[in-house]
Amino acid sequence: MLRIFPVDKLESGLEIMELKFIDIHTHSHYLRQDVIVVQNVFPGQDDQLVNGKYFSVGLHPWNIEKHTMDDDIEWVNAHAEARNVVAVGEIGLDKSIDCPWEDQKEAFERQLSIAETVNKPVILHCVRTYSEMLAYRKSKGQKTPWIFHWFNADIRTADELIRKNCYLSFGHMLFKESSRAFKVFRSIPLDHLFFETDDAGYSIDEVYKQAAYLRKMDVNELKGYIIANFNKCFGL
Repeated sequence: MLRIFPVDKLESGLEIMELKFIDIHTHSHYLRQDVIVVQNVFPGQDDQLVNGKYFSVGLHPWNIEKHTMDDDIEWVNAHAEARNVVAVGEIGLDKSIDCPWEDQKEAFERQLSIAETVNKPVILHCVRTYSEMLAYRKSKGQKTPWIFHWFNADIRTADELIRKNCYLSFGHMLFKESSRAFKVFRSIPLDHLFFETDDAGYSIDEVYKQAAYLRKMDVNELKGYIIANFNKCFGL
């Protein structure tokens, strides 16, 4: 069932027509006047942290090495408090890779602790580990919002995550009718949505247009919901 929620009045006083696109997750360095970009930066990529942009910082599970983990997580900790760093991530758990599970868990838990300390949302990488993520959310007393980037699971999982103060981010999967993301998207509450490019070959404009088409709504109306979500989730 399609669930529509009203957009809260934005404190900025901007009209819907003036709202920008928000790209909640990308690895690309790009600046556009009509897009608010949150660029993901990994440990050691200090040259990417420039003025005029928002960032997330985190040790991706694909990049975990036991012998460098302490230094990498200290790098995340050192940068997480920066004013233009708005989230910790992309971090997470992935059952499709060779990285030892215990190493993934250690890096994940330590970075969750950083996010709680600096009181910033977490952007999550989740591959075949939604049940484990939910278990962490329920048992560890996590308070900060979680954003599941590239969400691609069933509606039951989506509903459970949303009840736990999580947001779901969609991108190129909205163009694949066979994907679970495509199948559940129309049923996701608009007040728990984000959109991303994630360097997957589609611009943020195209993602928004496809999302608006699937929800049978105007792109500018959709922008209003997402900017309200951004303000609420990030406290900006």
